Amino acid sequence: MWPLRLTPWSSLMQKRNRSWRKHHESRLKKKRIHYHNAGDGSAVAIGYCYQTPCLCSCWMCGNQRKHHGMNMQERRARTRNTD
Repeated sequence: MWPLRLTPWSSLMQKRNRSWRKHHESRLKKKRIHYHNAGDGSAVAIGYCYQTPCLCSCWMCGNQRKHHGMNMQERRARTRNTD
């Protein structure tokens, strides 16, 4: 077990080939079948939901900072650092 062998970055990047991408694509499609915006569950609807999991950017679904401003933790950190 010791010494711990670390894998160099080049060998990690070589593993990210077509089969790696297809594996994650199928994994995410299986996960997104249960999303409410997956439509009727057809292959086209699931593929669309795989590409864009959040279909809208309204105040409920969109980025909090865009619609409501900073969250409480960010506001506290800003006031703590300005003194």
